[in-house]
Amino acid sequence: MNSRERVIATLERQPTDRTPIDCWLYQKQFVEKLEAEYGTREQFLDEFNIDIFVGFVPYPNQFGRKFDVSELVDVDLGDPRAEKWLSHTDWNYDFAGLNVRQAVEQQGGKRAIIAHTWGIVEGTSQLIGIENCWMNLAGEPQKMAAWFDRYADWLCGLMDSLKAANVDIVTLSDDWGSNQTMLFSPRMWRKLIKPYAKRVVQYARSIGLYVNLHSDGYIMQILDDLVEIGYHSWHPLQESAGMDPQTIKDSYGDKFVCYGSLDVIDGLLAYDGDVLAEYIRKRFAIYAPGGGFIFNTGHFVQPDIPPQRLVGAYKVVNELAKQYGTLAPA
Repeated sequence: MNSRERVIATLERQPTDRTPIDCWLYQKQFVEKLEAEYGTREQFLDEFNIDIFVGFVPYPNQFGRKFDVSELVDVDLGDPRAEKWLSHTDWNYDFAGLNVRQAVEQQGGKRAIIAHTWGIVEGTSQLIGIENCWMNLAGEPQKMAAWFDRYADWLCGLMDSLKAANVDIVTLSDDWGSNQTMLFSPRMWRKLIKPYAKRVVQYARSIGLYVNLHSDGYIMQILDDLVEIGYHSWHPLQESAGMDPQTIKDSYGDKFVCYGSLDVIDGLLAYDGDVLAEYIRKRFAIYAPGGGFIFNTGHFVQPDIPPQRLVGAYKVVNELAKQYGTLAPA
């Protein structure tokens, strides 16, 4: 199997020769350290059999200022099918990722391509600010719902563009969780956010895209809803926020693909050597049996992590990935 076939088979719950592997190497200072102490990012991706590469869509707020909730009615994001959403290059100084066009051109023949986009809450937070977004869910629910309705339609147009660009998977990044609980009540989420998230997910699926949710934090209260909405996978499975791996695998391992498991802070930064190897083995032992698992870091690998520690970790990952293949022997 090649990388794309392996990832798609996992998302389709079909047998694979090994567990797919990902690693989020998109933080500039770490990538520079990796090159100085090990080799290029591309060398790492090839040596450690990384199956996925991410192309990034810029934030919807390209206006250079934040808006008040009362202004959302007049905000026009422009054509979601415009080339600028695929070919953006004006990134933050510490970002080492590629836009969608670059990712498809450079990695499309070698790996599955994910387009990282900004979901209902996270995209809106970029327009009015995080605190204002949360506050107005309670204070101005009608205005927020009216905007979410428009933004969901805009995202559906973006899905068309990403499909035409030969993307395989779309991530909708939408942080809904905090430590031990959600950022807002499940009731509020179901009323104000779920209907619009579901519209986007269902449309993306209807045109042949796989859909991944990136949501940090604790969201156990709504995992049944994620299944209903139709997400194929969920990242990052954040244990440090209270998410229990065994509960997730036992209750939902046959309903969506578990994508992640290597916490950048509480795993990769906290441990080294044999202790880190055992941390990784335990996560594989929970998530990998029977398939439905893609190994990945929980977030971008940060510059305070020694590159050789990452190299050592992914040597272990590669050995484990081969042990948990689900294809019958030839």
